[in-house]
Amino acid sequence: MTFNQIADHLNKKKILSVRGKTFRGGHVHSIMKRKRVRDEKLKEKYPEVRSDFYLDIYDKSIYLVSEFNKSSFKSLLI
Repeated sequence: MTFNQIADHLNKKKILSVRGKTFRGGHVHSIMKRKRVRDEKLKEKYPEVRSDFYLDIYDKSIYLVSEFNKSSFKSLLI
């Protein structure tokens, strides 16, 4: 079946494209090409990569409380 025949079949069934237009052979070709490329990427095996990873976690609530205490202390001095 050609792309134009598929497009005609979709148009006869009143199936519209995502943008609400009728299909053409080029549209069908693009859709099938994207599907093929996507499937090839999903089949591809990627090597596992491990590296040194370090993550610092800071508790902002403690920092904000200490900043609040500093500012309230300064207001007492004035």
